[in-house]
Amino acid sequence: MNRITTAVLLLLATGGLSSCLDVVQLDLPQGQPLLVVEGQITDQPTPPIVLLSSTQAYFDGATPPPVRGATLTLRDELGGTDALRETAPGRYVGSGALRGRIGGHYTLTVVADGQTYRAETDLRRTPPIDSLQVKLKTGDPVFDDGYYVFYNGPEPAGVGDYYRFKVFKNGALLNQPEDLIVRSDELVDGRYIGDVELNNKPFVRGDQLRVELNSIPADYFYFLNEVTTQINNQGLFATSPANVRTNVKNVAGAAGKAAVGYFAGFTVRADSVVIR
Repeated sequence: MNRITTAVLLLLATGGLSSCLDVVQLDLPQGQPLLVVEGQITDQPTPPIVLLSSTQAYFDGATPPPVRGATLTLRDELGGTDALRETAPGRYVGSGALRGRIGGHYTLTVVADGQTYRAETDLRRTPPIDSLQVKLKTGDPVFDDGYYVFYNGPEPAGVGDYYRFKVFKNGALLNQPEDLIVRSDELVDGRYIGDVELNNKPFVRGDQLRVELNSIPADYFYFLNEVTTQINNQGLFATSPANVRTNVKNVAGAAGKAAVGYFAGFTVRADSVVIR
């Protein structure tokens, strides 16, 4: 049973307006918890990491509970395998026996709560970062005065490349909805890409910035776009919330419990700059 308190305006017989609090009892159906998968494998020396948790009621503001005691196995198309070990509640880390490589295809198997799930991903080519450029903006009608960072680099010929830009400020990832930057090469295929703006809030002198360029699979690109759409789905014309796509599938198909989230493979190219 959920209790929702709403402010109700009552029109009095005298024609005046008054307000009161009216407690409305709504009996909302509770869906069964679903497995949430957040994982990655990259071409860097760090091992693959997967976080497992469980969904909860829409109005429940508590931290999603971790899923403990699961069995996770990662395989590539060459027959290599790695068993991920639980290092903290719901956090599973590979041994390093399997490292991501460009062109590799990876299958994650998760056995949790009597259900078996699989997710597949691959690692794609990545262009180098040519340079990061810092510009001082003043008097801009849209942006606050301050320093802004821009990406410059080549884009390989051949449509079908997708990218994500991550910006770390003084060691911390900028991770608000407006900081999610993903791009497709559909309109810039094979060209040199210049002046890609990476921040919408200004930096100041002394800020140390690290920029990552991730080459991501097409389906992960659309997943991130759908995440952005759902996060910003608010206001007068908001639509009903909905789960976004996932590459985590129950091997039992429709007969098994569904899962949400994503296991993604991507490459990492990075560069740094200090605002002076």
